[in-house]
Amino acid sequence: MSLKETARRAAILDTLSKMIAAELKTAKNDLETGLRAAKTETGTQTITVDLDGTDIGKATLVQQKPAATVTDETALLAWVRDIAKSEVTVRVVTEIRPAWLAQLKKQIEAVGRPEWADPETGVIHDVPGVELVGRAAHTRLTVPEEGRAAIGEAWRSGALTAVVMPELTASKEGSE
Repeated sequence: MSLKETARRAAILDTLSKMIAAELKTAKNDLETGLRAAKTETGTQTITVDLDGTDIGKATLVQQKPAATVTDETALLAWVRDIAKSEVTVRVVTEIRPAWLAQLKKQIEAVGRPEWADPETGVIHDVPGVELVGRAAHTRLTVPEEGRAAIGEAWRSGALTAVVMPELTASKEGSE
């Protein structure tokens, strides 16, 4: 292959990959919107993906657990000063030791409430300045090796033209 042919091939593949990436982003957004609606309407969070009647994978709306998030550092710092003074580092800036805060957040996430049990006394404290904040759900596509092989064969045979290519090859109305 000549250098000119190699350059042409690289330009075509680069352009197609960008076009496919843009279509993929749109398709995934549409999928997430559809899965969110299905969850609200019917409770469905996972659907199978098929190609000509053969299951090739799954699409799932992944609901992440809420994360402990510091929402009021001043209130949290005052509380930690009262119950675990050794966990506060005083510098020009006063802050909670990051390792202890990370452990506190993990404990709060495990319990599901902004509470902390003192390991020495067993006293359960309400933790000010920390809330459990929901994380955004996202979709996950799972396509096993057999599904990828089926998609590759369908691509090579031209069977995906009706599924993928209209969006990639459609010209803008009036732009010609």
